[in-house]
Amino acid sequence: MGFAIRIDWSEEWKNPEKWTNHGRDALVQGCKHHTKDKDSTDMEYAGYCDECGTSEDSAEPMMNYIYPLECTDFDEEKILKVVTETNCTVMENEETGEWFLTLCGGGMDLSQDIAYAYLIMEQWIPIEFLGQICDQPELSIGGRHYKELATAVIEQTETRGEQLKDKSKRWKERVAEWEAKDGKKDL
Repeated sequence: MGFAIRIDWSEEWKNPEKWTNHGRDALVQGCKHHTKDKDSTDMEYAGYCDECGTSEDSAEPMMNYIYPLECTDFDEEKILKVVTETNCTVMENEETGEWFLTLCGGGMDLSQDIAYAYLIMEQWIPIEFLGQICDQPELSIGGRHYKELATAVIEQTETRGEQLKDKSKRWKERVAEWEAKDGKKDL
């Protein structure tokens, strides 16, 4: 995958100040179910909440690739949605200020999760990734989320296709102009 950036999380975690796991933070902050003593939420106390159906570990990077996000200002609601509805989390490199998606699961094609996470965070899928999304129905994203993803992929590929046709037409016109003027003498 040319769009993905290789990263070795086992090495990166040796410098914990370098990365902020916004997905994990959103899971902890998103849990509103308090322990019996009411001093903390289940997630803060145990790292897991039966009522939320998640654990902090659900947002731990597992695969050694990151996917760049163009935007850098996200609300916690979007980040929580990414973590609870996909196999991704949202990471920020504190040294560079860059934000990334990264997978928290593996073992199969999770391109649908990555693409859906992009839709949640930025409302579009990067063109470099658009053609790499598996079209198998509900491979890793199901129900209405699969339908949302499919609709977005169709819309974006059709739009990109028209843009590329226009670009091709302009290039052809420019080459024809160049050849008519003085381009043939260089051939």
